[in-house]
Amino acid sequence: MTNSVEPVNVPKTQGVPYYKPSIGPRLQPATRELFQVYSGLADSEILNHLHSIRDRAWPIAHYPCVGEWCFLLPGISRFTTYQAILSRVKAGASVLDLGCCFAQDLRRLAADGAPTENMYASDLHEELWDLSFDLFRDRKSMEAHFIKADIFEPPEGLLDLEGKIDIVFMCGFLHLFSWENQIEAIRRVVEMSRPGTWVVGLQIGTVGSLEGKMPPPWNAMFLHNVESFEKIWQLVGEETSTKWTVNAALVDMEAWGMEKEDFEWMPASCRGFNFMVTRQNLGEESKPSPPPL
Repeated sequence: MTNSVEPVNVPKTQGVPYYKPSIGPRLQPATRELFQVYSGLADSEILNHLHSIRDRAWPIAHYPCVGEWCFLLPGISRFTTYQAILSRVKAGASVLDLGCCFAQDLRRLAADGAPTENMYASDLHEELWDLSFDLFRDRKSMEAHFIKADIFEPPEGLLDLEGKIDIVFMCGFLHLFSWENQIEAIRRVVEMSRPGTWVVGLQIGTVGSLEGKMPPPWNAMFLHNVESFEKIWQLVGEETSTKWTVNAALVDMEAWGMEKEDFEWMPASCRGFNFMVTRQNLGEESKPSPPPL
């Protein structure tokens, strides 16, 4: 099988701490197998293929998830709740991947036998979604619905999902925003949820809650610890007359599959942050979610 993706010149990498030229050990066996079995790539093709796709993606989105190959990490498939997620989607549950990038978590579900017609993906950059078909070579089989959207100015496509989503993925998404904007983003998620909805994800957290100005493209960001994350969901729950059970944990980023050099540029207090938030029925006694990892 020949590689149909042609490499391009990659701009603006010099001095960018979260751009790693080489994949190195970041391609783990489970992800390599995904590209072999699901995408049909020969083992000898994989590295060149991934470099070609990343080179095309970097000019579109200068994000660490692209620059540091985070789209190759096992992601949600490493959570202990993954099999329960997979079972729900196989049974017809709807799933929305917010800030999807290449929608790699949806591809893992598809590779594990989940139908894709009830999947939704949303991102600011429609070019990344289109590029994801080249990355996974599934343009003819992936039936997920893509919605180009700004969560703060949702288009009709997102508004149409009100009360219809059973599972929401938010990986590397919520931490991009300030406290106030996170509240607004969570309100949007609540609008799309219904009792029993799971909100599952991972992001950068911190041993002490931290808000500060970051360089573009981030500007203001708020990084959570467990207590602040519980608080923000409680606040939004009270505002929206909904009830949510939060299960969250700080983890070493190596547990995600990242290399030490991938986060040396971050503040020393930063950690990985895994979470699963469950919408309860009003009046129902709170039940703890299973541990996310």
